[in-house]
Amino acid sequence: MSTVGRLGGGVLLFALLVGVPVALVGPGVVGVLLLLLLNGWALYAFFHHRHGQQDEFLAVLTATAEAGLPLAPAVDAYRADRRPRAFAPFFRWASFVGLPLYAYARIWAGWKPFDRLLDDLSARLDAGLPLSAALRETPGVAAREVRLAAAVGEAAGGLGAALRSADRERWSAAWLEVAPRVIYPLLVLALVSAITAFLMVFILPKFKKIFEEFGQTLPQFTRTLSEAWDALGDPETLVLVVLPVLAAAAAVVINPTLRWHAPLLGGLYRGGVQAEVLRTLGRLLVVGRTVPDALAFLAASDDLPGVARRRLRAAAADVNRGRPLDEALGAAGLLPPHMTALVRSAERVRNLPWALAELGDHLAGRAVRLVRRASLVVSPLLVVLVGAAVGFVALAMFLPLIQLITSLTE
Repeated sequence: MSTVGRLGGGVLLFALLVGVPVALVGPGVVGVLLLLLLNGWALYAFFHHRHGQQDEFLAVLTATAEAGLPLAPAVDAYRADRRPRAFAPFFRWASFVGLPLYAYARIWAGWKPFDRLLDDLSARLDAGLPLSAALRETPGVAAREVRLAAAVGEAAGGLGAALRSADRERWSAAWLEVAPRVIYPLLVLALVSAITAFLMVFILPKFKKIFEEFGQTLPQFTRTLSEAWDALGDPETLVLVVLPVLAAAAAVVINPTLRWHAPLLGGLYRGGVQAEVLRTLGRLLVVGRTVPDALAFLAASDDLPGVARRRLRAAAADVNRGRPLDEALGAAGLLPPHMTALVRSAERVRNLPWALAELGDHLAGRAVRLVRRASLVVSPLLVVLVGAAVGFVALAMFLPLIQLITSLTE
């Protein structure tokens, strides 16, 4: 099972073993969401830090490969140059105790400390494994795109150039960049929910008692907030609404096929995969690999998502039956319809490798731009929704005071 799959399974396990008891005996759905957000923020911080480590290490590998130097000594030198952090183990174990989903990810998904990953990679390189195989057997030390670039570079005889091309804008980097724009409003919403929980548990019952003694009814805003809170705190809401939503979200994250066909997100994901396939095809063709051979190479690569490998196998079968490359890629969903004419023309003028690489770069840049633009739309909407929720809670809690003061002055 992939790291993403194990992480998605951890989300479901967390929701069942931690979320259900909290919802039944604690602050309900709000408590579950708060715990998920705190664990999600810790996971994001880890992903962001690990991404920076991988980028730094990629620069070392690229410079070493371009200079034609042995890779294992370079990895050892980079490992020795890293400054040890004295308190890192303490904070790691403290986070394991306080953040169960984060602990699951770090322990069961195999995310070792980066220094230990470097030691494992160096040992495998010393044992004679090629870089692509060593990276594949040391998950977490390099991004999936880098592992694919290393395999293509070894097959094409240009490891340094392939690693250099992997240093461009990547799909995962774009998501890490825009994630804070979405996570921050959700964290604010979680904080507002915690404050609302305090008001609902300790303040609202006193309001109800005071209004009953005065023979008055609570304002409509306050009654609506109370009814909404009771509905969210109902265990049936958790079982029938929250858990299915979490399960659906985890399924989309775990399964690349569902991600490919998912509305909205699917278009962004398909663009990133198409860009990677076209770029890699261009690199293989430029060194003289035939189209069927290049498609078969990519279809057999474990560094591409399963949905892409299945479509590559279908495209390779079509090409072997004599179908043009542009039609085969288009039928497999690996080439946008508006680009088929460009690929057909490039194949006729024998400029196919350059055209595929350029189209891949264009699609990659477009996918990253779309992710960033979507975040610029979603983030303000979330801020507005959070502001509306804060205003609603404030009105619902202050209107009873205003009504009481008004009735006493009459």
